Amino acid sequence: MNTASLAIVGVMLLVGVASALGLYRAGGKSQKADTADQDVKDAQSQVAQQQAMDQRGADAPQTVDEFLDALDKGKA
Repeated sequence: MNTASLAIVGVMLLVGVASALGLYRAGGKSQKADTADQDVKDAQSQVAQQQAMDQRGADAPQTVDEFLDALDKGKA
């Protein structure tokens, strides 16, 4: 092989390694984005659960008389 061929092969190897490194880093960013999306979904689920609990607390009888009325009606 002459010098020109070795230079071409060297450049091709360098481009291949750079491309592989770029794809590897892009894959890591994609995985981080997926993890962030899952974290957002988890947070939204927790907020929805908390809101449901708060609503049940707001709908619950607040006084003894309301509680006794709810028991009489079979709602408690």
